[in-house]
Amino acid sequence: MRWSLLAVGAACLMACGSTQTAGDGGAGTAGGSGATSTGGSSGGGGTSGAPASNDVDPDWPPESPIPPEFDFPPWLNMPEPNRIVVSWRTPSATTGTVSFGASPEMGRTATTTTAAELHHVDLGVLEPSTAYWYSVRIDGTSATRPGVFVTPGRRDWRFLHVGEFHAANQIEHVAKFGGSIRAFRPHLLIDSGDMADDGDVLEDWRAYFRTSAPWISNVIILPSGSNHVDGPGGNGNLKDLFVLPNNERWYSTRYGQAQVLNLDSTWSFFVNPDLQVEQPAWVTERTTEAHDGEDDPTFLIGAWHYPACSSQTLRRAGDRTAVFANLVESFRAGGGLDMMLVGHDKYYERSETTDGILHVQTNIGLLAPSDEIGNNHPECVEIKTIIDTRSILLATVSGNRISMRVVDETGSEIDQFSLEK
Repeated sequence: MRWSLLAVGAACLMACGSTQTAGDGGAGTAGGSGATSTGGSSGGGGTSGAPASNDVDPDWPPESPIPPEFDFPPWLNMPEPNRIVVSWRTPSATTGTVSFGASPEMGRTATTTTAAELHHVDLGVLEPSTAYWYSVRIDGTSATRPGVFVTPGRRDWRFLHVGEFHAANQIEHVAKFGGSIRAFRPHLLIDSGDMADDGDVLEDWRAYFRTSAPWISNVIILPSGSNHVDGPGGNGNLKDLFVLPNNERWYSTRYGQAQVLNLDSTWSFFVNPDLQVEQPAWVTERTTEAHDGEDDPTFLIGAWHYPACSSQTLRRAGDRTAVFANLVESFRAGGGLDMMLVGHDKYYERSETTDGILHVQTNIGLLAPSDEIGNNHPECVEIKTIIDTRSILLATVSGNRISMRVVDETGSEIDQFSLEK
């Protein structure tokens, strides 16, 4: 592997306890009980009928105000390959309908039957490498909210990496990135944590989702636990709001030629002692599988909160040591990884380890670098550090190359580099 600088409320799980049945397009695969899915073979929820795959890179719906019938706008989960769960929250208990399909006409529906505030509607295992359109409607109203997504399997696709959102405190700054994100149209959002100032406060999550409205309904999101979004066995709101693989604290997602491992780096050992034993063993197992010669990913990416490398926070040397001991060494034991995506230290920095692992730290919201510089981990080589601006990473994956740009609140490029295998 080589990388190079270019010159240039109440939770409602699985469709609110609903099921999905199909029309003439085949039997549905969504979980739960009590809802129906109807339509032809335009996608999802079945394997019979004509395949629905397409090679469209769909335009995002225009920006529009969030209807008052929605408390949180819809967002997208992928708990297993090509299985999509659409989620949203309403101010009071309601039911809703998701229309979806592999064309703008959609043609299928999944409908909840149990009234709740938080909704997770499972569309089932959909066709790979396919663009889908969907729209959520609150039953008994005219309120709708549209979105698009692309299932994994394409050679060319895009992802966004962010960290340090810190809703509600930093939403004014985060909102300034909306234009850059919408222009880039990522298919996947990798979040390295601190999405909320306090993960136990629902109002902070409300600020997170509503501020993210310009993009959140059009990207599959991979969130990470963090010190502000933490708790015994993981943060309860994070686990309720998102439908994630494994134990929802550390999990693996395959999207195209990349495998992403979202991990918990917060080291609250007295609260969560499994972080020292179970998670490292799991990381080594997944990494070994990623190098076993059977459908190996081209890129193995780790995403978590605490940096392994950071040149600006002298007092956090212990955190960096813990990350290396519990995560980096666990990856190495299984064959290694290509890139680490982190947050926490509230400034932008790109580094590499002495054995060539790319390390990128971004800060979409909070900007607060330490004035105590030094004590970086001895295996880290600092390449570019910017301490006076907020940042996001825009990554374009094409075959065996990831081309990356980092932009600030104004959309100006502050770094550019690539990872190539």
